[in-house]
Parts: sequence; structure tokens; C-alpha cells
Amino acid sequence: MIEYEDDWDYSMYHVGFRDASFLKAAIKYDLNHFLFLSNVSIAIFQNGICRFENFPECLNNTTEIELGHTETPYIAVNWFLGLERVSDPEGDRIRAYIKNVCEHETARITFQVLIKFLKSNNFGISLDGPWSRGKYTKGITDKVFSTHTMKISEIVNPFEWLDNGALEIEYGIHLEAYHKSDEIWNFNFHEKSFNWANVEFSKVIIKLGTIKGTELYCDKANSIESFQLLKFHSQFMSPKFSEDDSILSNRVLSLNNNFRTQSTETALQIAHGARDRLLEEALNFTNSMDYPTIICCNIVEIAEKLKLRNVSRFIERQMIEFDAEEYHKRFLKLAIRYDLNHYLAHILRMNKPMKDVYEDEDVQLMSRNTIMLIMSKFMKDSF
Repeated sequence: MIEYEDDWDYSMYHVGFRDASFLKAAIKYDLNHFLFLSNVSIAIFQNGICRFENFPECLNNTTEIELGHTETPYIAVNWFLGLERVSDPEGDRIRAYIKNVCEHETARITFQVLIKFLKSNNFGISLDGPWSRGKYTKGITDKVFSTHTMKISEIVNPFEWLDNGALEIEYGIHLEAYHKSDEIWNFNFHEKSFNWANVEFSKVIIKLGTIKGTELYCDKANSIESFQLLKFHSQFMSPKFSEDDSILSNRVLSLNNNFRTQSTETALQIAHGARDRLLEEALNFTNSMDYPTIICCNIVEIAEKLKLRNVSRFIERQMIEFDAEEYHKRFLKLAIRYDLNHYLAHILRMNKPMKDVYEDEDVQLMSRNTIMLIMSKFMKDSF
């Protein structure tokens, strides 16, 4: 059982917007069944209620409360919630802000925030007060201020705004996209994004069959538009995410353990318009001859399974632009296997020997385009 104290720090608990007030009441009145069912976790989600204890003292000192951090495969961002005093001839006011601190000096991030002042009542349930929300693109250390300010003289009314002397602010943060020095934007698929209208079907969740059961939330930028984007580009996903689909009405697509997390996420990044320099990064990462081929093969294989043909075409174009002779044989095998006819035509124009490439391929599995290109090449060379 959690014991209730007047100065209990509820900012430890990062829970859903509407659950936070009920959590507070559950702790206060020992509703342990609610605590068990809510499965409270500490400092995981970037939303909840933050308490500024002894509010009058906060006015004289700069106060920032650490909210936690967001980690992606490439960058980490720490988040803080603070208060700032604003001078006003009619009486000083207060405004809240969310500050981001990123460890990478060249990074830029796009994120959405919610800041809401809460009123207190006699039942331990907080009521909504002035609030603001927005989407911002910032550098490594920036502040986003609430659009509303409040008179300090109104806040210090203990029966309306303060709960045991504490000012409560509800907040929400979602890191939507980010880039480093390469200036290539990548979406953050590892966190649920804001759902302003509480429309649950706008979530497109892909759950991978890995040991950890990784979940990727593909409702970035604007959930409805991103949802339509995947449906448009993928004949596989289109029927799966139909709004009338009773089997997948909860918008969860479970994939088996053949879908590796990194390769699947990269395929989804490309499908959403993130143009990674995959082969260049692969060569910088290792000197292994096989590594770039493995990357291309894994991503194309996943793209073909998900029917994201535009992703396969993007990898194919990078293979052509890369054009390293030592990779021709490996890439050509990949092109034949997955009908990357543009790369096949590129190699044929270079008059490269193909005997060692296609002899171990099953001709019955070749596409019609591949067979026609190879036959055309042989017929041309025969005359």
C-alpha cells in the first residue's frame, strides 16, 4: 500500500491524461484495486501531472522539474517543466514552459506539447483550467512557453488552484521527428503520439515478434494522413487497416520474428519519406564487404513482405548510385530475386558477365520482366 502524505510528489507518476487525477485520488483514499489495475509505472511516459510544491516559494526561485527522457536509436532528449514569472502593471503573472535538452549539438527535433493548469476541488479530482498545445521545431536547448499566463494573485487562492499548497500542471510531450548533422529527418516510431480527439482508431501499431515484442507506432506527423499513406503504398496493409475490419479493429498488426526491429523501422522510415543514406552509413560503420549487402537484402525483403514497393525502389536506386564494382554480383542476385529490374538493366548495359549470377537462381521464380531482360541481352550478344 502507498501511504498518502500532504506533500506527496505526484510528478513521480507519469500516467495518462485522464488517469492522473484518478491516480491521485486512489493514493489519497487507499483505492488499491485501482492502483493494481492501472499498472502504474514510474518515469516512462512523457505525460502526466506535475506538482510544484510550496508554490509561493517557487515564485522567488527558478524552478524546473525533470520529466524524464526520450531515447531513439540516434539521439536522446531530456525534458523539463518549469515556471517563469512575467511582469505586468496590473499584477505579475506566471507561465509554464517545457524545456528540451539534447545531447547532440547538431540535432534538431520536432515535437508536440500540451500544457494545462489544473484546478483543485474537495474530492481530490483536478479540473481543467487554461491550456495550450502546439507543434514546434527546436534546436538542442529550447523552451516552449504556455500561450496562457495566469495572475499570481489568483493562483495563491488555496481553495481554487492550489492543492495543499502545490500548483498542478498537466503536461504531454511527444517527440515526433528528429535529425542530426546529416539533416535527414527521421520519425520516432517508438512512442505513442498525442491523440487530441481521443480517436483510438487513428493509431497504426505494428508489433514485432521479437523477444521484447517491440511496438512501432506509425501514426506520425498527422495520424490520419500517415494512416492513409501506409494504406496507399501497401496492398498488404490496405485491407488490414480498413476501418470496417473487425479482426484488426484495434489497429495492431502482429508480425513474426522474421521482421527485425531495425530493418522494419528503416523500411517504415523510407515509406514515410525519410531518405536515409543507408549504403554510405554502412560503409562508415564497418569495412565488411557483406554488411551493405545484408542491409539492402533485409530491408528489401521486409518491404516486399509488407508490399511497400516504393521502399524497394528506393533501395534499388541507392544500389545504382553506389555502383561499386565489388558489390555488383551481390546486388545483382538481390535484383533478380526481388525483381529490381532497373538495377538489372543497369548491370546489363555495363556488359558484365552474368553466368555466375543467375546459374544458381531458380528460373521459375524469376519475374517476367527479369526473364525478358536477360533473354534480350543474350539475343543481342548472339548477333
